[in-house]
Amino acid sequence: MERSLYERIGGNAGLSRLVKWFYAKLRYEPEVEDLFKQHVHDWPAHIRLIIDFWSTMTGGPATYAGGMGKHIFLRLQAHHYAVWLAVWEQNCIELLPHAEASEIIQLAHNIGDDLRRMESRAR
Repeated sequence: MERSLYERIGGNAGLSRLVKWFYAKLRYEPEVEDLFKQHVHDWPAHIRLIIDFWSTMTGGPATYAGGMGKHIFLRLQAHHYAVWLAVWEQNCIELLPHAEASEIIQLAHNIGDDLRRMESRAR
């Protein structure tokens, strides 16, 4: 039986490391820093939520109970997605083996595409 991406990146410990390093970098990017200051007031809770999200997305425990709709109200622009994806890609390349980095990077691109489609329908 093939192991899930979640298992191949180290389970909860590997995913936690990936997400924590990602936000340590992303939240200070000039293009998105103000968004985080305005909308994230409890970083530990936010990071736990995102770890749950990625756990579900990578075949781990399906503990994420939220949805993606909150992002629509942020009025994200193309440059916000570009920064998010660039930092995610670099972080994954630095922290994961090549195959797993490629797989989770593609997953992030798919999520970004889904969010952009949701936003375009909401406008």
